[in-house]
Order: sequence, then C-alpha cells, then structure tokens
Amino acid sequence: MKSQRKPGSWPSPLTAQMLASASNKNMWSQVVGDDLWWDEMRPSEEGRTLVVSRHHGDLLARPWNASTQVHEYGGLSWLGVVRDGKNYLYFINKSDQKIYVTTGGGEPVVFSPVTPVDEIHRYAEMISVGDEIWCVREKHSAGEVTRDIVAIGEDSLRILDSASHFYSHLRLSKDNSTLSWICWEHPQMPWDGTEIKVADIKDGSLVSSRVIAGGLEESCLSPEWGFNGELFYISDHSGWWNLWSIDASGKKSQIIDDASEWGFPLWLLGFRAIQVLDDGRVLSSRGPVDARTLVIVDPTTGTCTDIDSQLTSFDPTISAGNGKAYAFGASASVISELTEIDLSTLKATTIFSSASPIDPQFFSHPHQITAVRPDGRNVYAILHPANNPDFEPSEKTPLMVVVHGGPTAHASATLSMKYSYFTTRGIPVVDVNYGGSTGYGREYRNLLRGTWGVVDREDVIAVVDSLIANGTVDENKILIRGGSAGGFTVLNVLVNSDRFAAGASYYGVADCAALATDTHDFESRYLDSMIGKYPEEAELYLERSPLTHADRLNSPLIIFQGLDDKVVPPAQSEAFRDVCVSKGIKHEYHPFEGEGHGFRKASSIISSMESEMKFYGEVLGFTPELG
Repeated sequence: MKSQRKPGSWPSPLTAQMLASASNKNMWSQVVGDDLWWDEMRPSEEGRTLVVSRHHGDLLARPWNASTQVHEYGGLSWLGVVRDGKNYLYFINKSDQKIYVTTGGGEPVVFSPVTPVDEIHRYAEMISVGDEIWCVREKHSAGEVTRDIVAIGEDSLRILDSASHFYSHLRLSKDNSTLSWICWEHPQMPWDGTEIKVADIKDGSLVSSRVIAGGLEESCLSPEWGFNGELFYISDHSGWWNLWSIDASGKKSQIIDDASEWGFPLWLLGFRAIQVLDDGRVLSSRGPVDARTLVIVDPTTGTCTDIDSQLTSFDPTISAGNGKAYAFGASASVISELTEIDLSTLKATTIFSSASPIDPQFFSHPHQITAVRPDGRNVYAILHPANNPDFEPSEKTPLMVVVHGGPTAHASATLSMKYSYFTTRGIPVVDVNYGGSTGYGREYRNLLRGTWGVVDREDVIAVVDSLIANGTVDENKILIRGGSAGGFTVLNVLVNSDRFAAGASYYGVADCAALATDTHDFESRYLDSMIGKYPEEAELYLERSPLTHADRLNSPLIIFQGLDDKVVPPAQSEAFRDVCVSKGIKHEYHPFEGEGHGFRKASSIISSMESEMKFYGEVLGFTPELG
C-alpha cells in the first residue's frame, strides 16, 4: 500500500549523480566495411565525444574529442572510410577544429592543411571522394563568417563552391559524376526555405551548378541519390515534410502524401532522414511526435511498410549496409537504443540499449495531451505524470512546465531521466509543444512567425490553465523551466503572468536586440522571421524582450549559464540576475566555466539539478531527498 506524502519530498532512487551517469548521448551510426561505428558523448569524461566500434570498442583515447563547432551547435563530426582494406577514421577534434585521421585505435595525425594564424577554420559534412575529403568549411576571419565546400588532401585545399552562405547534406551520386547539396541564405533558416543544388564533377571540380528544387518558402532536406540518376529528398511543399523525388530529366514527383512529418529541423549538420537501400527502396521514419515508426517505401508504387519496433521516436541519423539498417530511437520505456533491422525479414533487434539507473516501476508514462486556447486553436504537450510505487500525493501536486528550446524543436513522448528526477519525487512534468514547434506540419510551425514572445507564452498558459481546470495540480505551485529559446519563454511568462511560483532559466534569452546583434552567425537573422527586421523594428524587439518588463518580475528565479556560450552570451543571464538583486527577489545565479550552450560535464549536470530541486523546495515548502 502506498504511503501519502507531500509531493516534492518523496524519496527517489534517482540521484543527480545517477542522472549524469545516464546522460551518455549516442548518435550517428555508419557501416564501415564489416563493422558498425557510432559516436558517444560522455559527461563522465568532461563531455567529450568519441567514436565507438561494434567490434573493437572505443576508437579514440583521451584527450581526443570528436566535436565540430560549425554553426556552434555542431553535428556529425567524423567519417569512416574503407581504403586498401583498412578502416580509417576521419574526425574533427574539438580543441583545434582540425581534421585528423587514424586507423582504428591508432594515434591520430592532422589531415587538414594548416590554418592561417588570423583565421579559424571549422569543418563538417565530410564525404570521401578518391583520396580527398570533401566537406563544408566555416571560416572566421576579421569578424566575418563565411562557408564553402572544399576538397582537402593531405597537404592541399581546393574551394569547390562558395556561392552560398550555408551548406549541408553533401552527397555524391552513385556513379561519382555529380554532387548534390542543400543551401540557404540569410535571413532564412533551413526549416523556412532551402534549395537543392547539383553540379557535375569534371577533373575534380564542380561545374554547371544549378538549383533543382526548393525555394524561399519550401524546406528541402536530406537529398539522397538513387541508382537510376534520380534524387530522393524531403520537402514540405505539401504542408508536411514528405518524401519526393526528381529524376534525371528534372521531373519532380511526390512519392508520399502523408499528414505527418518525415523531416526534421536542421539544428545539427549531418542529419539524415532517408537512406536509399541497395534494392532501391527508401528507409525513413514518419508519424506523430508520440508514435513514430520506421518505414520502408517502394518508390515505384509509393507502398509503405512499417517496421515493427518497441520504439516510438527515432533520430534522423539512420544508416544501412551489408543487408542491415540501423537507427537510434527511444520510447516511453527506453532511454536510447540502437536498433538493427534485417532488410530481408524486416525483423528489428537491439544492438544495445542505454541502461536505466532506476527500476522500470518508477517510470512515468508520458503521453500527448491537447489544450484549447481561448481562440479555439489546439495546443499540444507531452505530460509525464508523477509516479513512485511507494508514495501517493497527500495533496494536490505541483506542476513542472517545461519549455523546449529552438524554438523550432519539439518534445516527444519518451522516457527522460531528467524528467524522472521530478516525477519520481511527486512532481508531474508537462513539456509544451507550443505554436512554432516542429512535428505538426508547416502551418503549425509558422505560427511563430512574427509572434515569438506572444504565441509561445500564450500556449504555455493555455496548457497550464487546462491542467489546473482538471483539478489535479495546485494552481499556487506551478513551476516553469526552459533553456535557450525555452529560457526566453520562461522569462517572458514570469514577467507577464502571476500563475507561476518559481522558474528556472538555463542560458535564456533576456534581451532580443542583444541577441540579434551579439549571437552567432547561424541564428543572427533568425529573429527576422520571429519578430521582425532589426534595427528597423527595434521598438518591437524592445517590447518582446523579457528584460524590458523585468520590473514586473515577482517570482523567485534560478539561473544557469555556461560562460563559454556563444549562442546566448552570459550577459543575457547576468542582466536578469542583476534585476533580481535590485528588486530583492529570491534568486540564485549559477555560472559554469568550460560549458557552452548546453551542459555536457557530469559535474555541471549534478550541480544544476540538485540546486534547482533545492530551490523549488525552499519556495514551495518541501524538503527534497536528493540522495
């Protein structure tokens, strides 16, 4: 029989130390010869990323760290190449951003040419072409950021294309005669509009570059070559990211007309939404945010075959080779799993699954809920109910509201140890997919155009009001947390609403004008679409900034900030800290040395989670048991 106890004070088996140890992040698989490689970010090793071999284990010893900083967010930072019967690993090393090469487990040597002392070069999207590596280069020189496609040899570098400001998805045709890629320009973001370009390869150079798909209001992603000169790709021309193709004559065809997303927001370079299999079929994933499936498509008929799996969410990092396909995924009971699919039988088996540090009986059961705004529009959210087999609430529970970042991202109904840290202690978590979130089609995604700071705030409040109306949560104990763009919404909610007892901002945006002028190049024009042009509409930037209305802040606030953050610089968090000091508001400010935009070190994860929980206990009057 369960004991009744004040929510927030329930003893939990999940400590912050265990949470940090379970925070290894695995992504990006690649078939390399008869082996399979993937990468793993380990908080226990100061957040370094290394490449792991299925047959041989870790391929990079300390202190090597495979991490590209292109766009500041980075992405796929390595490439496996089979040459002369040997497997070679090319990777971008975090500390100097140079490309290194090694045979499995050997000592890496520099592959990229020497960078001029007054410039910083970064690389991403590597592919192997002969003895060269072709990739995207990001060059920082005299305060200017430019990008191009380059061909790199052991002691040479050639520029292949420099006509665009942003590049991604470099792909070589099956006959090695043509290169395809996507590109876009400021102020577009890749979920707004991209172009697919192709160019012929002649004597190692690109010639006759031309646009074959996409535009300012069409987001094309993940082009992949077929075996007959056709190019498969993802486009949202229909209102949803669906599967399309374009043949050698330039004829476009929508293969799938489906009211669900097959694509993704391109926050990390290297994402792959589709994989052309050896028999010409196409592997992808589709479905709603709480029930996605892997699917194989026959492009000649449009027939889709779903692959039976326990997983309900998949990373856009699928791969295939040697008659097998691979995908990283998760579900309401699986943190992360690498799945292998036998392409002859479509049977899915588990290569490895991240071990949960707690017994499954403590798992929450996340599911999507829908709230209705006063204007009648639906708002979607993922609810993670409080769950502990030993306790039940002695009173109405608090509610933890989470605002995801991006803001072009979305929450999925999957097991989260971070949320379990709250739910096992008696605090339910609701993760709001406010207007502007991906996963619900282009129309929903476009709701944030010109309205950032309004629609997101209103949608959060609509979800909170709906849960309060259900009678299960205490309207006086509503908490809110978020990072980056989610932190912006947290701050905006706190200065515009009295519904919240306390908030936590992780490297949140406080000053929109400062963000527009002081952030990194990738997002430097993002606010054009979400607020307006700057400085022409500076007054609107001022109005939308939480800092402008900070005099209305009354809720206790805890702030976390990486001191190496180039996306949201520390000055943004420090400004709100100073407001709290001047107003005498209960607050804490936690700066972290050596952390950027998102915490990677175990020590940072442990400190921030424990501090946050203690802070809420002081505000709401419970004593958390932290272990």
